[in-house]
Amino acid sequence: MRKEKISKKVVTGILATALCATVFSGCGNKASDNVTVLKEGVPQQTNNCIFKEEKLEGITEKGEYLEFFDYQGGRVISVTHKDDGKRRCVSFKPDGSDVKSFDIPGDGNSMSALYAADKDGNLYMQYQKYALEENADNKEEEGVAHAGDDDGSPESPAEADDASSAGNSAPATDEGSEDVSYKVSQAALVKYDNTGKEVVNTSIMNAFTSQENFSVNGIVWTQKYGLLFNTTKGIMKFEDSGDLSMLMECADFGDSYEGYCTFFKGSDDQLFASIYRADEEGYKCYQVDLDGKKLSDPLNVFKGTYYDFFSGEGYDFFAADTEALYGYDSKSGEAVKVVDFEGSGLSPDVAGIVLNHAVVVSDSEIIADMPGGSQYTANICKLKK
Repeated sequence: MRKEKISKKVVTGILATALCATVFSGCGNKASDNVTVLKEGVPQQTNNCIFKEEKLEGITEKGEYLEFFDYQGGRVISVTHKDDGKRRCVSFKPDGSDVKSFDIPGDGNSMSALYAADKDGNLYMQYQKYALEENADNKEEEGVAHAGDDDGSPESPAEADDASSAGNSAPATDEGSEDVSYKVSQAALVKYDNTGKEVVNTSIMNAFTSQENFSVNGIVWTQKYGLLFNTTKGIMKFEDSGDLSMLMECADFGDSYEGYCTFFKGSDDQLFASIYRADEEGYKCYQVDLDGKKLSDPLNVFKGTYYDFFSGEGYDFFAADTEALYGYDSKSGEAVKVVDFEGSGLSPDVAGIVLNHAVVVSDSEIIADMPGGSQYTANICKLKK
């Protein structure tokens, strides 16, 4: 189950998926020189959660917003998108130097896309194109998305937000056109090396035509499994043949799982999922065991409401709500507040979102797309302790 959030992407017609989250607060007693233990159920807090914001110039162009942001092999790897449909892969060192880019072919406004990057700086793009379904009715047909269906899918064909949370979608339609339907006309996985050379371009249409009501919600690259697809049927692995093999079916997630989750990678190839369970207490976060086809017990943190999840150094993974960025420590099972947004003078956008995209380079350095940039344009900044 997903809800849209309003951010600076909205003015470009791109919808992002997220929910505003409740905040953590409380006072506590000092437990050590570095950690303050707060009330039960509240994240610990490091003594210094204050970061200064410094804009990194010369990385994105005017009118470019971000669709993807990751940190691999000592470089930040991003994908930008302009209103005219042009996409670029832009990479750079954390200090903003050595900026390299290459154009991604195709009209970005006519297809939805999801991305992942590997340790060698290769970029993976899974995209879909749609065509109007002739003689469409309101039946649930294979590979067909019906306008007006409330299936949790985004509404815009150009949407390509965080790989961990946004799915591929059929084109939006005018109000009152509930009978208009679109089908997936083309779906493929493309791999570019770090110079922009296309090294793989494989159709995955078979997955859409052989499985009813199939969609992809995100892709994740791992050292162990290679490229993983988070789909409405479960977690699947991309094979060199272009087939998607099932690793963990929806049934393995439990009876109340609805086919949508934020599936993301933590440190050391650990895999996690934030799942909304309508009949329980909202969102819960789990570690995912693909070999055992099972979930861990729910984590004691990041539950109830929606969080944005990020990769980085120092913790198993990072999560943000409207108040702060937290690191998760699996050994203690606790979360630690890393950045206090208000204390750092970091202002949210119109929806209360502070971090749209971010990578944690070290315990004292974060690279992020921050609110406050010019309209239609990414605002890539360094947050320094």
